[in-house]
Amino acid sequence: RTPYHRARLPEPAAVTDVADIVTLPVLEKADLEAHSPPFSRDMLSADQPTGEVLRSGATGGRPRYIVYSRTDWENMVREAVPVLYALGVRPGDRIVNTLFGGGMYGGLTTTFSEFAKMPVEAYSTGQFATVDDLLTLVDGFRANVVLGMPALLLPLLREAKERRPALRIEKVVYGGTPMTETDKDWLRRELGTRVVSSILAANDGAQLGHQCAALGGTRHHVNDDYNLIEVVDEYGRPVPEGQTGELLITSMQKFEGPLLRYRIGDTGRVFTHDCACGVSGKVLEYQGRSDGLIRFKGETVEHGEVLQALAGLGVSRLQIEIGTEDGREVLVVRTEAPDPLDPADVRKLLTDTFPVLGDLQDFDAALDVFELRVECLPEGRLPRNPVSGKIRNVLDSRIAVAAR
Repeated sequence: RTPYHRARLPEPAAVTDVADIVTLPVLEKADLEAHSPPFSRDMLSADQPTGEVLRSGATGGRPRYIVYSRTDWENMVREAVPVLYALGVRPGDRIVNTLFGGGMYGGLTTTFSEFAKMPVEAYSTGQFATVDDLLTLVDGFRANVVLGMPALLLPLLREAKERRPALRIEKVVYGGTPMTETDKDWLRRELGTRVVSSILAANDGAQLGHQCAALGGTRHHVNDDYNLIEVVDEYGRPVPEGQTGELLITSMQKFEGPLLRYRIGDTGRVFTHDCACGVSGKVLEYQGRSDGLIRFKGETVEHGEVLQALAGLGVSRLQIEIGTEDGREVLVVRTEAPDPLDPADVRKLLTDTFPVLGDLQDFDAALDVFELRVECLPEGRLPRNPVSGKIRNVLDSRIAVAAR
């Protein structure tokens, strides 16, 4: 139905089963951008336009525009409602929705449509929610659920707790980025939060997975009836079950601008799991952005591993920047935490856990070619994308320098 896919795909008769999808080429973000509005309509059919167009938050690179026909949108909303129930939402809940909205970003827009189909009361504050807003909704409307991104949600709830020590929030549902176990423990301990669960989604393809009460960490039940997820190597070849790789998604219910083996820029692993909630099947363990790999002194460190190591110090969010300065490579580690941290303590933990970040090297130690810097910031001080509120995990300005 679309010029782009007609030109790149084999004859339809060659794909007769889900297993045949692996024979199709991988769709890269650059190709999606080049053949989607406003640059091209090759990814779209000739049908009369209907529905919604969303804009990706674009943590890095140009924004992407994702087209949903009216039927696509209704399919997404219908499939999302049971997912929200699985996350712990129940009839009669009163939900403060702080997901980002405006600028064509999908978080607030999609959940607004989904809550409208459920017997719940929703307060769509978006990212502009203040502590006064939250306390008013808790006091005046008995709001018991808060939905949002950890980078916005945790500072908001901590300040509200400071102003109202008796504050209680029964359920916290989050998405957009992972939440540390340290932050989850704080919610349970300080706010009496009974349900802390996560929805895994992408602006490009909507819901990918959800977390029931029995799953923890970054593990999510896979929504294969909406998005088929593959785990592949860098060449697009499937990896064995349980092995980490890059994630591809194929839209099963999105027919305008369909995504076929689309590389979403995330990594993870999929394995079969008999869950205590009663669901048996595939579980996706999300392991972060595929751009979260840090190469320093010729070795590789994963952003998520560094964040996990710092969780014991109360670090909630982490940004790592690698650049060059006066002929040296400089690695800057920036942390956010609710309580003040001593950069010296952070540095010691980092170098003890990851010797490559310290003085250990395979060349003349007298050469001044590497430097590690640590910057400890209060919560909310790391730069956020103005549309999505996301923090870019890894910045590598060495690439930009080399390209000049």
